[in-house]
Amino acid sequence: MFYKISNIATKESIEERFHVRFDFPNLYKPQGVIDGMKESTISVITISDPDKAVYAIWGLLPENFEDNWSVFQNVVNTLNVKMETLENNNGLYSNLLQDRRCVIVATGFFTTWITNGTVERCHVHLPNYEPFAIAGVYNELSDGFITCSLLVTKINESLKDIPNISNLKPLVLTDEELEQWFDTTTSLDDIKALCNDHNLLSFEYDVFESKNSIIDSKP
Repeated sequence: MFYKISNIATKESIEERFHVRFDFPNLYKPQGVIDGMKESTISVITISDPDKAVYAIWGLLPENFEDNWSVFQNVVNTLNVKMETLENNNGLYSNLLQDRRCVIVATGFFTTWITNGTVERCHVHLPNYEPFAIAGVYNELSDGFITCSLLVTKINESLKDIPNISNLKPLVLTDEELEQWFDTTTSLDDIKALCNDHNLLSFEYDVFESKNSIIDSKP
């Protein structure tokens, strides 16, 4: 599964790329590695306000949850969610696919593979580290905080040459797919079809080393 992403884009490049404005722009900071296993804040755009970029806690929580994030995540890890889970449309994920779609803004994610008896990581990104949109779903808590999960789907041609021991990848949306994702008139059947047969982006990868990584040198 995918528990780390990166977002080294500038605020201005995100606003230009997705035609949004940031709520509380002074709070935005590029991050070389965002670790979902810790309580991390990420930039998202929601279907309820697609002209605005907001901050969300990575790891979906129930709307009425009042305990600590870590308490829930220790029981149910909700950093990622599969389409099959959303299709069941019950419990924590009830109506999310229909009513509470979002995208997570990122410039990269990390795959894992085993080589020479050790675990290695790849930093997967677009040319020039351009920001892209990962499909997700969200809840809004009673205190106004947003929590979210990123949607994962089966590997396709876009990652065929990238080392990855998983058969899953984040669902990254093209501009046309993003428009469809945020269109409230899009049927659930069309959303499911998008997940199963989406277009490809030209990803590149670097072997990731925590020291002297290029993403740590980005602004």
